[in-house]
Amino acid sequence: MSSEKYLVVNPSNYISHSAYIPSSKPETQRAILAASLANGKSIINNDLRCLETNTMKEACRSIGAKIIEEPGRLIIYGTDGKINPKKKVIEALGSGLVFRVMTALTCHSTTPAVISGDTILRTRVMEPLLDALIELGGNVSSIHMNGKAPFVNWGGYSGGECEIEGNISSQFITAILFAAPLAHKATTIKIKGEILSLSYIQQTLEVLAISGIKFQHNESFSQITVFPGQYNSAEYTITGDYTSCSYLVAAATLFPCDLTLKNINSKSLQGEQAILTFVEKMGLEIIRNDQRNEIRLINKKTQLTGNYEFNVSNCPNIVPTLAALGIYVHGCFRVIGGSITRLHKSPRIKAMVNELKKLNVNIQPLFINGVYDGFEIYGAPSYSGNCILSSWGDHRIFMSLFVASLRCQKPNYLDGYEDVHCSFPNFFKEFEQLGITFQEVIHNYEKVE
Repeated sequence: MSSEKYLVVNPSNYISHSAYIPSSKPETQRAILAASLANGKSIINNDLRCLETNTMKEACRSIGAKIIEEPGRLIIYGTDGKINPKKKVIEALGSGLVFRVMTALTCHSTTPAVISGDTILRTRVMEPLLDALIELGGNVSSIHMNGKAPFVNWGGYSGGECEIEGNISSQFITAILFAAPLAHKATTIKIKGEILSLSYIQQTLEVLAISGIKFQHNESFSQITVFPGQYNSAEYTITGDYTSCSYLVAAATLFPCDLTLKNINSKSLQGEQAILTFVEKMGLEIIRNDQRNEIRLINKKTQLTGNYEFNVSNCPNIVPTLAALGIYVHGCFRVIGGSITRLHKSPRIKAMVNELKKLNVNIQPLFINGVYDGFEIYGAPSYSGNCILSSWGDHRIFMSLFVASLRCQKPNYLDGYEDVHCSFPNFFKEFEQLGITFQEVIHNYEKVE
């Protein structure tokens, strides 16, 4: 007898009160990195505590940083740019950013280093970073000789020029940007083609500037030069995470409500802030209060109608959220520009299309050059539900399917609910406060040999 665990998500017809948005995962990770490379004591206020930020802290500790966790803040004593791995293997688990940045930083290591990850991370594309680091003088190789994790790094980054495609992962560019100041000469990154997820590159550059690192770039960011320099200690205050915020915004869009979201500020470079612009176009009233660090959402609509098209090339993490929202729009709901999501923790457009079709949603994928780029939905007021839906091992797919289940007529059964700890540990607590109900069930079945 075998068993599987599911979360049963019960239908709802309202949400209420307020919710607290977790702090930004990318901002927290970047601040931890810069502080760990700095020459003294740095403070990070309002940091996010989740699996992927914990993974970044452990990786930074493994290269010599001292990180002290206090309520509401981190105190970090940096390595002054010295990379001295304390362990033979730096473990990135499922974090693509940790793996990629540690691969670049250990080019400056005094000893060889192995950077590894979990089963899913070992399937993700890494070779473009490998090639770029070799161009810069690095001696890095894939242990399995397939261009994928794990890597072994023998060091040797000297600087110079490298080329990298802009439509695969902004994390490749972020990784090089963090390693570049530690080189003996300037590093110039030439980004070829369309640059997707530019907001993440801009967030990285913002942190470098706060740390005192000098750089220059052209208007389109297709060429960035970083000069050798020392990371200075600094104090960072992290704002709310707009990708996590998107699930609560989507829920507010599904039901008439007056909802206040706390710990969220418009003074952020996160591209996913676009979720507010998108739902505003769909009829929500958005009242921003940066002094109180709050956003108020007022929804007087009982039914979503209209034809919409949203380009997500600078906010790809909200692609699954938009799919969950779009299924309830009476009209044509199109999302384009999401091709980069095929290389995320799961092929996110394909995953959402496949799962939503189980609900009998009229959704069709959109392709560019044979690659999933978006989707087109002709929505309905509700769906029958009573479906088993898969998260594809991806926390963002789970959270989006959770939202998609809220207006179904019968409960849905979702797997992968433990994965919310990757980025939004209090996901269930916040939705409970809105009046949403759910429960864990265990399904037993005979295993056929």
